[in-house]
Amino acid sequence: MAERKTVTLRDVAKRAGVSTATVSRVLNASEYVSPEIQDKVRQTIQELGYYQNTVARSLKTNSTMTIGFVTADISNPYMITVAKAVEDLLHDRHYNLLVCSTEGEPARELDYLRLLMGRNIDGLVLNGTGYNEDFVSEISGKIPVILVHRRYPIQDTGGDLIDSDNEDGTYNLTKHLLRFGHRDIFVIRGTPKASTNIERYAGFVRAMKEAGIQVDDKYPFQYQGNFTLQSGYEAVEYMCNLATKPTAILALNNTMALGALECIRAKNMLVPENVSIAAYNNIEFIELMTVRPTIHHINPRDIGLAAGRALLERLDKGDLPNRDIIIEGYLIPGNAVSVPSEVQRNRGYTK
Repeated sequence: MAERKTVTLRDVAKRAGVSTATVSRVLNASEYVSPEIQDKVRQTIQELGYYQNTVARSLKTNSTMTIGFVTADISNPYMITVAKAVEDLLHDRHYNLLVCSTEGEPARELDYLRLLMGRNIDGLVLNGTGYNEDFVSEISGKIPVILVHRRYPIQDTGGDLIDSDNEDGTYNLTKHLLRFGHRDIFVIRGTPKASTNIERYAGFVRAMKEAGIQVDDKYPFQYQGNFTLQSGYEAVEYMCNLATKPTAILALNNTMALGALECIRAKNMLVPENVSIAAYNNIEFIELMTVRPTIHHINPRDIGLAAGRALLERLDKGDLPNRDIIIEGYLIPGNAVSVPSEVQRNRGYTK
């Protein structure tokens, strides 16, 4: 195989008839270059097969123009939309987004965080597992860290949290179910250490307490999931084996709600005739679904744009005080919640 000749910036400049500084300006969009010259340089780059040496560039500028995006579950359409919104903003500034999905595993998350830091990323967007607090705090002392839906202890000027009002959102969902007459509400909880799980569960407990219902470790209608589809499915299997059957399900995220619906269908149960269901967070294409849970809707694109803007502000301005940026949500009633039917009141799920 013939040895491949490395095409340099100087080669591109010579072929295009411009200076190396002009080629650099076109590549980095750092200063104005006329459209005609831009077209000529880009055509020459394509003809010669030139690739910018990002390693050499990073040594010169101390920047790799790379941002890490670590999420617990990239298969969740919600997080895909968040990542896309972040990428849209960063692309305009010539940053690349490197996405890692941890599957909710703390050890895997730590591996990815170490890998990204080893690649000298310029910033991090983290939708974490709730674990690895010390390492995340350490990172935030070196680069900007934007937390999405997960609160971690970080340095005083280390980054921002982009979130919704988890407690109030779940409080309103629970009140919605209570207004329909549901009192035995089966709550599917998320990853134990995740701040979103803790805050959302607190909203459920508060609403139930106001209705005169005590929710504690002895409350029978709850299942410890981990924000995954599988845990939502397993929660319903567990629920169906309870001696006393709840009349409504409250899932603390959208993915567990979908898992619950999948199990409900597998067991030939009817919604809301056999059981009502509500969920925190929006469900992709819910308007096309025959069974539509009542949801507390958070726009994932708004979350992603807020994360991207916060990160760029930190990259531009350096140290800023830590901020909590809360994106407002709202309740969208579906057709999956009704007053408890006679079947439910008799505590049976058969048709």
